Formats: sequence, C-alpha cells, structure tokens
Amino acid sequence: MRSNYRMTISVKGEKIDTLADILPEKGRLNILIIAKTPAPISVKAGHYFQGQQGKMLWNKLTEYGIMTYPRGEFPDDFLLKNNIGITDIVKVPRNYGSEPTNQEYCDGMERIMDLIKDFQPKIILFVYKTVLDNILRLKFGISEKSGYGFNPNLDSIFKTKVFVFPMPGTPCTREQSIKSMTELKKILS
Repeated sequence: MRSNYRMTISVKGEKIDTLADILPEKGRLNILIIAKTPAPISVKAGHYFQGQQGKMLWNKLTEYGIMTYPRGEFPDDFLLKNNIGITDIVKVPRNYGSEPTNQEYCDGMERIMDLIKDFQPKIILFVYKTVLDNILRLKFGISEKSGYGFNPNLDSIFKTKVFVFPMPGTPCTREQSIKSMTELKKILS
C-alpha cells in the first residue's frame, strides 16, 4: 500500500502541498469520485477524506457494499482495487466552507471532462451537491439545481451517469439517502 498521496504543486510560483489523484494507468472505472478540494487535515494525513464529514463518505460506500477495505486501513488505498478513482475540482486545499473561485471551478471542470473521456467511468459521483450545481451554472449555463442520487437529465452532458452523494448533515433526508445509495448499489451490481 502507498504510505500517502501527498504531493506538491506550484500555483502562481507558490509551492502547495495537496493530494494526488488516485487513478489507474488505463482502463474504465466503475466510479470516478469528484471532490471539491482536499481538506488540510487530509493533506496532512496524506489520504483523502480524513475529516469527520469526509469519513462519512467512506462509511456509506462500505455500508452499501460499493467498496471494501480492511478495517484499520486507509480506504483510499483500496479505491483502485474496487475500480474507483478520485480527483478534485481544485487541487489547492481549503478548509470546509471555503469555496473555489468561479475561474477555478471552470478550469477544474476542463480537467474533469478529460478524465471522464480517458477513464469512461460508469458513474461520476460528486461528493458535494453544491460543487455540481456550481459547475452546471458556471460551465454549462444551467441554473436548475441537481438532486441527491442520480441525475439522468445530466447524463448527456457528462456522457455518463451522474450521481450526487447524499452527504449526512446536508439538506438530504434520511429517506433520500437510503433511496439514492440503494440505487447506486443496484446499478453497480
């Protein structure tokens, strides 16, 4: 297993620690997870989603049998074994609640569209609904808000199935969460 995914990038001449994408060298993915930005706590640990809210992502994916990993290990070390990849819209780390700029969203989406083309994921999973809504508005001129779970009206834009993760603690209801995660599991079965 990899000890960590920390890497350094240069942004406007400044060196910044961040997390590397976790992607296969080639081949199709079942899921491409699209996060907003690495959290500083995750960069420090060298592993994705190490904060309280982020760990809920791993818990839900495991609870519904979408991915498996040995107890006590870092879940991101087992993404590729589960045919799942992960990236961020913006690679510059930010604390929770600190939003990327409009330009960062647009630039990041160009890179994401290239990754979708290269890895042809069965599903792209946006961790945060706001991220998808911002991309739709800024990049595609769509003001209609996305919903939790699958968004079939967006499949033609992204050329794959689009899923918004029902993150606990958001306006997503328990019933929406169960329905969404059950549908995700069904499509992957």
